Amino acid sequence: MLSVPLSETKRALLRIALPAVAGFLGLIAYELVNIFWIARLGTDSLAGVAAACHWLWMLESIMMATTVGCSTLVAQSVGAGDAASGHDAVRESAHLSLAVSAALAVAGWLAAPGILGWMGLSPTAHDAGVSYLRILLVLLPVLHLILLSDGVFNAHGDTRTVVLLMTAALLVNAVLDPILIFGWFGLPAFGPAGAALATACGWLVGLSLRAAFLRRRGYIPPLAAFLTPGAKFFSRIFQIGAPTAASRIIWSSVYPLLTTLITRFGMSPLAGMTIGHRLESFAYFTCSGFSIATAAIIGQRMGRRDFAGAKDAAFEARTLISWILIPMSLVFILAPEPLLSLLSKDPETVAHGAAYLRRIGLLETFLGWELVFEGAFSGVGNTRPYMWISVPLTLGRYPAAYLCVAVLGFGINSIWWCVAVSTLLKGVLMSWAFRRTQGRALV
Repeated sequence: MLSVPLSETKRALLRIALPAVAGFLGLIAYELVNIFWIARLGTDSLAGVAAACHWLWMLESIMMATTVGCSTLVAQSVGAGDAASGHDAVRESAHLSLAVSAALAVAGWLAAPGILGWMGLSPTAHDAGVSYLRILLVLLPVLHLILLSDGVFNAHGDTRTVVLLMTAALLVNAVLDPILIFGWFGLPAFGPAGAALATACGWLVGLSLRAAFLRRRGYIPPLAAFLTPGAKFFSRIFQIGAPTAASRIIWSSVYPLLTTLITRFGMSPLAGMTIGHRLESFAYFTCSGFSIATAAIIGQRMGRRDFAGAKDAAFEARTLISWILIPMSLVFILAPEPLLSLLSKDPETVAHGAAYLRRIGLLETFLGWELVFEGAFSGVGNTRPYMWISVPLTLGRYPAAYLCVAVLGFGINSIWWCVAVSTLLKGVLMSWAFRRTQGRALV
């Protein structure tokens, strides 16, 4: 299918990336099911949950301060054949993760009504968003440990196991969604909060399965060892993870900022972008799968001190993802309406979602470049160049969109153009910067 020669490196990338992409596709399917049921509650409920999800994504971005660093250290320990260091990195990362997520959960619970009110939501949308977000905040440490566990599997190149475990948890979510949202089988109808309860149940099942399989594979020490404190890798974990987390925090925070501009045009553009986002996630998570594969292969080669091979792998990954994204981009540009109509029957919502996808689709290839090189910078343990490119360009989306909408009087589509052009710039500049980066094995 690909018109590029499949070298040994490309085959290794595909071997790790394709199961990861399959797992993400399962996640997309769940999210689409989630939206399908929530949309039956009305446009305002969908907009409120979408606003809450933007803040949840921001919290997940903060969590990357520990998960990315852990994954890089584990990958390098695999390449170096030093399992003990990998176990220590996982144990210490788990301690850091629990502390970080507990603090975030408390702060988020207190701030939820204010931050969602600031986004300009209608009263119905605001109430839906608060109820949804607060339930998930209670179990935020569980989500953090899930993300950490997946990073450990990925560092070993074991993305197939992640797919199986993710699928089991997502099936729990999907089955419980309509039951808890609408009160089937005599249960109370929780509305948007029911979707959050279904997700929380899936998280608990997912973490339990991950812990069992991590131990069975020997990727983590005995569970009793997690009671032993240690700080050998604390600084290295944050050194690698903090720049990536900072970049993702900015990415996540910009969408709530953009929401304050989008809602000037009503709730339908926000609902349309939300559905468009979920459809775009087919491309995004495909890129994320190749980002995971790139980080794993480069990290393992760094552990073996194969610096030249590590850098070559990144550019082979860029070639692969470029070819893979072309058909997805064409679908977004040429036929977005049939896809959107599967999830919403509101013509205005569909029209806004189609306008979003068409503009994003024109430059979608560069999203692949951006995420592949995010994985590459993580693998070499030098994430600061990625941060210096990603943060200003992502943050710049809001002032650019504000200028277009509030000053120049352009319409809603100008916001989508600001997102698309910034993606182009990030992909090109990260490709350029990685050629000049230096990395060092940290294990």
